[in-house]
Amino acid sequence: MPRESWRPPRTLLVLFLCSLLSGLLLAGGSGAQEATPSLRLETGAHVAPIRATSMDRDGRYVVTASEDKTARVWDAGSGALLAVFRPPSAAGNDGKLYAVAMTPDGSTFAAAGWSSNNDIYLVRRNDGQIIHRISGLPDVLTHLSFSPDGTMLVAGLWGKQGVRLFLGADGWSSAREMQGDADFSDEANATAWSPDGKSLIVSSADGFLRAYEVTSKGLKLLSRDTLVGTGIPFGLAFSPDGQSLAVGTADQGNVALLDARTLKQKKQLSPAQAGLSRSLSVVAWSADGKRIYAAGTWTTVKGQFALCVWPDAGMGTPASVIPLTSNTITALHATRDGRLLYASADPAWGILAADGQPLLGIGNNLLDFRNLRSRFRLAGDASGVAFREARPAGTGEAFDIRQLAWAKPGKEWQAPRTMSGRTNIDNWFERQRPLINGKALTLDAGEWSLSASVSRDGEHVAVATNHKLHLYDRNGRELWRTAAPATPWQINISDDGRWIAAAFSDGTLRWYRQPDGSEQLALFPHADGRRWVMWTTSGHFAASPGGEGLVGWQVERGPAQAADFFPVSRFRAEYYRPELIAEVIGKGIGKATPTALADSGVHPTGGKAILERLPPTVRIVSPDAQSITRDNEVKLQVAVRVPEDAPATQLRARVNGQLVTLPALSALRNMRTKNKGESIFEVPLSLPMLDAQILLFAENKHGVSSEAALTVKRPPIELPREQDQATLSTPAGQSGPAGVDLRPNLYVLAIGVSKYQDPSIQLEFAAKDSTDLSNFLKTQEGGLYRKVSVRLLTDSGAKRDDVLDGLEWIRRELTARDVAMVFIAGHGVNDSDSTYYFLPQDVNIKSLKRTGVIFTEIRNTLVSLPGKAMFFIDTCHAGNVLGTGTRSLRMDTTAVVNELSSADNGVIVFAAATGRQYAQESPDWGNGAFTKAILEGLRGQADYNKSGRITHKMLDLYVSERVKGLTEGAQSPVTIVPSGVPDFPLVLGKR
Repeated sequence: MPRESWRPPRTLLVLFLCSLLSGLLLAGGSGAQEATPSLRLETGAHVAPIRATSMDRDGRYVVTASEDKTARVWDAGSGALLAVFRPPSAAGNDGKLYAVAMTPDGSTFAAAGWSSNNDIYLVRRNDGQIIHRISGLPDVLTHLSFSPDGTMLVAGLWGKQGVRLFLGADGWSSAREMQGDADFSDEANATAWSPDGKSLIVSSADGFLRAYEVTSKGLKLLSRDTLVGTGIPFGLAFSPDGQSLAVGTADQGNVALLDARTLKQKKQLSPAQAGLSRSLSVVAWSADGKRIYAAGTWTTVKGQFALCVWPDAGMGTPASVIPLTSNTITALHATRDGRLLYASADPAWGILAADGQPLLGIGNNLLDFRNLRSRFRLAGDASGVAFREARPAGTGEAFDIRQLAWAKPGKEWQAPRTMSGRTNIDNWFERQRPLINGKALTLDAGEWSLSASVSRDGEHVAVATNHKLHLYDRNGRELWRTAAPATPWQINISDDGRWIAAAFSDGTLRWYRQPDGSEQLALFPHADGRRWVMWTTSGHFAASPGGEGLVGWQVERGPAQAADFFPVSRFRAEYYRPELIAEVIGKGIGKATPTALADSGVHPTGGKAILERLPPTVRIVSPDAQSITRDNEVKLQVAVRVPEDAPATQLRARVNGQLVTLPALSALRNMRTKNKGESIFEVPLSLPMLDAQILLFAENKHGVSSEAALTVKRPPIELPREQDQATLSTPAGQSGPAGVDLRPNLYVLAIGVSKYQDPSIQLEFAAKDSTDLSNFLKTQEGGLYRKVSVRLLTDSGAKRDDVLDGLEWIRRELTARDVAMVFIAGHGVNDSDSTYYFLPQDVNIKSLKRTGVIFTEIRNTLVSLPGKAMFFIDTCHAGNVLGTGTRSLRMDTTAVVNELSSADNGVIVFAAATGRQYAQESPDWGNGAFTKAILEGLRGQADYNKSGRITHKMLDLYVSERVKGLTEGAQSPVTIVPSGVPDFPLVLGKR
């Protein structure tokens, strides 16, 4: 069983040796590349073990390669994700990456692993696109490294295929194979170049270290030696002077220190401190030559995976031990300035200072389902699942599918049984031969049982292994098996016998039909306890506010091109079907709401239909992903690729979240056509005085692309306190004549309806909420804002025409330097088509399309505003709005929040409640809970640091906690800030 995907139970630590390449032995091998798009998670981080990592010579960029079939490029200073490479992939192992290396100049990286053609991909670091492919290698790739000058690439292979050497040309847009060495009797583990690039050392699972001279023809074998009494060699690191070599071992807790010329052992390094699982497989040597680092599966007695550090080049003081991660440490890389990069199977990575202090840590966004068995509980019909320990806030430990919300588990929910009636299962935990009623089950080679569950009636037993789910009858006869999308930590059978639910290492929970094992539903609950997304295999989905980007469609482009990825939000109109999702458990996907499927316009096998609905893709070719300039304009080279039947209609840009007008495509300089269907345009763009986050989008008849991002750093400037980001973060805020007041104006459209014409849907505080907020914001005139203009619409003054006139007013008045706030309080509903309507004072529920304010009107106003736009929505009030006989109406603002706050629309959204929650109001507060919290926060209580200003992030933090406290957890407000929008002050307060 692979150690890097396993953690010992909290109550028992087990000595368990590992091979970092054990994942290669798992079943589910490669096949033809998928022609049909596939659904993939995208959490902004890896969702499977990181196998390898690398950096450029100057330590600016980090690249990580993972079994999740992505390589990711990060900024080494901030940890920001800069690019994602998605190799061509298919079902099973095809596409998993086990090796990565970056050229010393950081322009390119090589990535490889398991692919149908055993490819090495040379990838442009800036945008994750393949610039060259080396194909036809004889086996899976295990290791890659570039020579110190970046002109040669060595590749280690699985099996007995040894190493291959390649010479690059024209920035690795081409490569020529040189003489390698195929005379191995097991896989290559690692390689290390001497500092001068004239020699190469290779470690292998056959127990040998091989030393080569690098000649004009390739590799010339100089010697082949084994380690004396120190195990199988794995990780390698030269000392900076090239005189010594540190060798980590795959099966023992020590490091061999060798003479680099003769490979004769000078010393054996072992941690003086006691530990468990003593394998030190990866090593690094500090740039100053003073410290040797080693790590792997070596753990402290408390079970923490640790870094061992030997000072004095291993010749003096015993090693210090730094507890670092909760899973195997898979890579170490020392930088020239003394930092140390590490990666782990958590998956996580980070950077330490020379003294071992953490400088940066990038974890994952996954819930950990290991060691969870007694708490992995199912509702009797599988409509609810508990999957984590209870939290102090009382939410986030379970999920209710019918309500599509975080929930508290029911007391009657059942944990997995190991015995029921006359059926029991034994010997199932981390074993290869589990027993049903004493009969041993035959698993495939490399399979380990991890979890098991006996049905309530004792007729069936579900078993989860490290890469399959199985169902057996009580006599041990296998009824079906299905490949697991990740390591399944838990499995449970619902009491009604209809469903099998499993929890996986990628953070997903999935539901399978008991009769045939077909997957029907998947849930990804984000580790923040707020966001989630749920989907069917057809691609129909439901999501929390901010959750739509957590899963998407990967579209393959052939063996020589990186795959595209489209978040499900790009297909919201056709695929967002929360009512369908809520009914799947009760009816199954084949029977759930046939009319909803028909109305969606998408056949249940949605992958193929996606190909007919693809928006464009856009990427910034130049300048680099992070640029520094003093110029007030930047010229972008932008590559746009579209489907043949759907040409691009326009380009959009947002700078620090604000809309910037671009010339029509026909007016832009079309520099050249690159790949099929791709054109490169030159796009001039004005820059603000402060740092700029530029987002580019392309649009066609199917929709808007995902963003292409560019960060532009600007020279520092001195500003008065009032003239900060709120004034100068837009292209319009460049400069002005002496004495000109550059402060922005604030425009407020506040709408609140308490007294409806329909007496059955009255509210108490909606009108007062909008009035109180307007009055407060008016006090900000002359401070942060030069002028505050308010249009207040309440009760009889908030008829449909009044609301539409107010939207037109704010659209007409706002300039690029200004700030807009739109606040609506009252009732809102979704009709049978899921279209959202705000209910003005004169609404007739039975004639909603004619008398309601359709969301499109609100959306079109907000997304077209040239300045900063904020939307406060408080329309999920309890009341008799659904008691009018119109049962097709419901209340859920999720789609509204997600659409407005998408990066292409750029609106900051504060929503009073999440999903189907009701917004609370009370005479004790004198307002709705949402408005009360907003007013308190803006009046200073959100200024935790006493800075004298309240930013939108500060307000979000305060409102979120305050509303939950006021309502005792019954109402959870949510704030969604689009990517590319920096934090900025909303009001000034007292210092």
